[in-house]
Amino acid sequence: MEDNPPARATWITPRFILCLFCVVNALIYVDRGVIASNGVNGAPASGDEPGYGIVGTFGLTLFEDGLLPAAFMVGLLLASPIFAQASHRASALRLMGLGLAIWSLAAAGCALSTGFWSLLFSRMLVGVGEASFVALAAPFIDDAAPPHRKTQWLAFFYLCIPAGIASGYVIGGVLAAALGWRAPFLIEAVVMLPFVAFCQTAPPLRLKGSGREEEAWADSGAAGGSEAGPSTAQRQLPQLRVRVPLTPDVSPAAAPPPSVLREAVEHWGTLLQLPVFLSVLVGMTGMTCVLGTFAYYGPKAAREVFQVPPERADLSFGAVTIVTGIAGTLAGGLLLDRVGSSVRNALVLCGASLLCGGVLLTAAFALAPTYVSFMAVIAAGELGLFMSQAPSNAAVLWSVPQTLRPTAMSLSVIAIHLFGDVPGPPLLGLLQQRLQAWRLSLGLWSAILLLAGGAYLYALGPLETAPDYRQGEAGGGAGGAEEGNGGGAAAPSEADPLLNAA
Repeated sequence: MEDNPPARATWITPRFILCLFCVVNALIYVDRGVIASNGVNGAPASGDEPGYGIVGTFGLTLFEDGLLPAAFMVGLLLASPIFAQASHRASALRLMGLGLAIWSLAAAGCALSTGFWSLLFSRMLVGVGEASFVALAAPFIDDAAPPHRKTQWLAFFYLCIPAGIASGYVIGGVLAAALGWRAPFLIEAVVMLPFVAFCQTAPPLRLKGSGREEEAWADSGAAGGSEAGPSTAQRQLPQLRVRVPLTPDVSPAAAPPPSVLREAVEHWGTLLQLPVFLSVLVGMTGMTCVLGTFAYYGPKAAREVFQVPPERADLSFGAVTIVTGIAGTLAGGLLLDRVGSSVRNALVLCGASLLCGGVLLTAAFALAPTYVSFMAVIAAGELGLFMSQAPSNAAVLWSVPQTLRPTAMSLSVIAIHLFGDVPGPPLLGLLQQRLQAWRLSLGLWSAILLLAGGAYLYALGPLETAPDYRQGEAGGGAGGAEEGNGGGAAAPSEADPLLNAA
C-alpha cells in the first residue's frame, strides 16, 4: 500500500449523512404522494367531462388503478431481503446507489409509459429501487448517530415519511395542473440523480458487522492498512475513526463464503428465534394495520357518522395525520433519548403509547358526540401511534446482532405490509359489511392497538435473558457507546470521535 494515502473527503460528516438520507427518504415518499394525488391519479371520463391523469389517459378501471400500488409493494417486498443479504458482501452505500438508480429510471419510466402494463412494470421497479434504501438506511443512521441522540436521529429520518407524502399530494396536484401528470415523475427522477452519484462515488462505507470491514478499510487507503492486526480494524472515515472488532481467528477471506441462499436461510432462522425481535414485529404490524386502515376508511367513516361534507372529512384527516405524524415521530425520538436510549425503554415507550392510542381511538369512535370532539380525540390517539415509530425501529436495530440489522429491517418491512396495512382495509371492510355500524367497527378495530402495545410489554420478559447485542460499542464503532439492552443512555464522551465530528 502506498505510504501516502489519498486525501479524505472531510466534508462527509455524520450530520451530512443524516441530512442526505432524510432528503432521499422524503423524495421517495413524495413519489407515493404524487401517484395518489388527484391531479396525477386522475379520474375517468364522465359524461361531457373528459378524463384526466393516469386513469383518464389510459382508461383504467378501479381494479387496474388499485394494481399500481400493489405492484409497487410486490417489488418492495421481493427486493428488500435481497439487498439486505447483498450488504454482507458489498458496500451498503454502493447498494443504495444501485437501488436509487433503479428508482430514478423507474420514475422516468412512469413518466414515459405508453399504457397500463408499462406503467405497472415501472411501479414495480420503483418498489425494487426503494427496497435498498429501506433495508440499509436506518442501520447506517444507527451507526453514525451520537450515543445520546440515536433515536432522535432516527426520528428525524422517519418524520420525512408523513412530510414527504403530504408534499407529494401538493406537488402532484400543482405540477399536474400546470405541466401534465407525467411531469412530477420526470422531475423526481432527475432530482434523485445527484444522490445516486454520491452513493456511487463516495468512500465505500460499510455497515458495522457486515463482515467486510478489513477489505473496506484497506480500500479506503488508511495508512498501515496491510499491517492491521486480526482483532481490530481501524479505518479513517471523513472526520471520524471507526474501530470494528473482528473475530480473532477468522477474517472475511479465511474461508469460502456460504451460498447466498443458505446464508439468507440461516439469517432468517436466527431472527425468527429472537423473542424480543418477534414481539417488536407483532407490535409494529398491529400499529401499521390500524394506521393504514384509518388512512383508508377514516374520512369515509367520519363523513357517514357525523354527516360532514367529504371535502371537510378529507381535509381534517389529512391535516391531523400530517401534524401528528411529524410531531409524534419527533416527540417519541426525543423522549426515548431523554429517558435513556435502551431496548427496555423503547419497549416501555412503544407499549405505553400504543395502549394510550388504542384507548383514545376506541373512545373517539364509541363516545365522541360531535365532529370537533371526535377529531380532537383522534388527533391525540394518532399522536400516540406515531410516538412509537422511531423507538420501534430503534428496537428492531438494537434487538438483533449487528450483522443482521439490514435483514431485520427488511423482514420488518415485509411483516408490517404483508400482515398490516395490506390486509387491514379489506378485513375492516368485511367487518363493516357485517356490522353496518362504523362506530362499532372502527372501535373494535382500534382494539388491535391494545394487543400491539401488549406485545411490546410482553417482550420485557425475554429481554431479561436476551444477549446484549450492543455490548462492546463503547470506545469504538460508528455508533459509539451505549448501555446495551437494559441500562440508561450513555453519557457523551469527549473521546468519542464520531460524537465530536457530529
